[in-house]
Amino acid sequence: MTHKEFRLFFDKKMTAVYPKTDVDSLYAQLVEFALNMSRAEMILNSDETIEKHKLKNLLEYITRLEKKEPIQHIIGQVNFADVPINVNNNVLIPRPETESLVYWIKEQEQQNPSVLDICTGSGCIAFALEKHLNAKVNAWDISHKAIQLAKQTAKSIGSSVSFSNVDILSSVDTDQKWDIIVSNPPYVLEEERAEIEGNVLHYEPHLALFTAADDSIQFYRAIIQFAAKHLCPGGRLYFELNPKTFEQVISFLKVMKFVDIVVENDIRNTARMLVAKTTK
Repeated sequence: MTHKEFRLFFDKKMTAVYPKTDVDSLYAQLVEFALNMSRAEMILNSDETIEKHKLKNLLEYITRLEKKEPIQHIIGQVNFADVPINVNNNVLIPRPETESLVYWIKEQEQQNPSVLDICTGSGCIAFALEKHLNAKVNAWDISHKAIQLAKQTAKSIGSSVSFSNVDILSSVDTDQKWDIIVSNPPYVLEEERAEIEGNVLHYEPHLALFTAADDSIQFYRAIIQFAAKHLCPGGRLYFELNPKTFEQVISFLKVMKFVDIVVENDIRNTARMLVAKTTK
C-alpha cells in the first residue's frame, strides 16, 4: 500500500468516527509518530510503498482510533507548554485551558519561586512552571500510577520536580511553605457526565475528573484551607475552575481571608482560571 492509498483508506475509516477536521489532524500525528515523517514528506513520498511492518502498526493504530482511544495514548506523549509530557490512561490528557493557566501564571510571577502543584496528574503544570519560571517545584497526587508516570517524564527530560503521593482530602503533615500553590483539581460535576465525550469518559481516569456528587467544591475547599496555612506571606493560589462552581470557590476564599481575587476567562469566554493572594 502506498502512502496515497493509505491516506484514502485512513480517511474512509476515520470519517465514520470523527469530524473531517479532526481526521486531518489525526492522520498527520499518526504518520509522524509511526513513520517519522513530516507533513511535507507525506506529500513528497505519496507514491512510495509503506514497509509491511510499519503498515501493520498503522493498521493496528487505526483499530484503536476507531474505538475512540485518544491519539495521545497511542503516541504516549503530548507537548505541553514546550515540554514533552508522557501520558496514558492513568492521567488526564493536558488541555489547552491548562496550558493557558501556566502562561497566565508566567505573566504574573517572578522567576525562581517555590511552587506546590496539588493534584498534579501527569505533572504537566509542574514541569511547565519549572521550565518557564525556573521554579523549585513539589508536586502531589493521590494516584500512585500517575506519580509513577510523572517520574518517568521527569527522568526523560532531566527535571528536578519532586513528586509525592499525597491525598489533599486527608490531613497533610508538613511545615513547608511555598510562594505559589497551584491546582487543576477534579471538578467535573456528576450532572455533567452525560456531556463528556466518549473518548474522555472511557479512557481517562474518573478519579481525576469527577468531584463528589454531594460536594461540588470539595477539592477546592481542602486546597484553600491548606494554602491558607502553607503559602508564604503574600503568596498566591492559582486554580483551574469549573465555570459552574467558581462563585462558590470565591465565596470560600473570602471566608478564608484571601484577597486580590481575580478570575480569567478562557477562549470560550467562560470563567476558567483564578488567582487569590494571602495577606502579608
